[in-house]
Amino acid sequence: MSINTEPEIHKNIICANVYIKKDGRYLLLRRSPQKKWLPNILHPIGGKVDLNENPYIAAQREVFEEAGIKVKNMKLEAVILEITPIKYDRTNWLIFHFSADYDSGEIGQTEEGTLEWHTVDGIKNEKLFLSVDAVIDHILDPNDGTLFATIEYNEDKTAIIDKKIDLCVK
Repeated sequence: MSINTEPEIHKNIICANVYIKKDGRYLLLRRSPQKKWLPNILHPIGGKVDLNENPYIAAQREVFEEAGIKVKNMKLEAVILEITPIKYDRTNWLIFHFSADYDSGEIGQTEEGTLEWHTVDGIKNEKLFLSVDAVIDHILDPNDGTLFATIEYNEDKTAIIDKKIDLCVK
């Protein structure tokens, strides 16, 4: 089969998320109870990368749109490839997770959910997206390098069936 033709062509949905640090705590988003997918889950601030936008710029934009603040000292902590074995859907999610320090602005409200400050231990005790839960220790460890993970889900995305983790040396 020729390259650059079906079925080799696939779709990636690209997201950028940020764990915002201030005074030993992280600003995260508790997803709205009205969300269809995983309501009330604690999640970093972020969202989809727009067309022609890189993940770094998307992360800054999402933070300002959802929280009304600016961040500094952004660092790429993890890149997660989420694979879901759904028939006839050749879409993967590629998610860039950054850490950053709070810089300026007043924290606002968002329709996405409620913004909350959490300690590292508090975050680890919360219900998180499965892919985030699988790597949260690496994301929040300032001594780790950048983590690359491939997470494969079962058909209804309720369980991880395979996980591969590679850690770049800091």
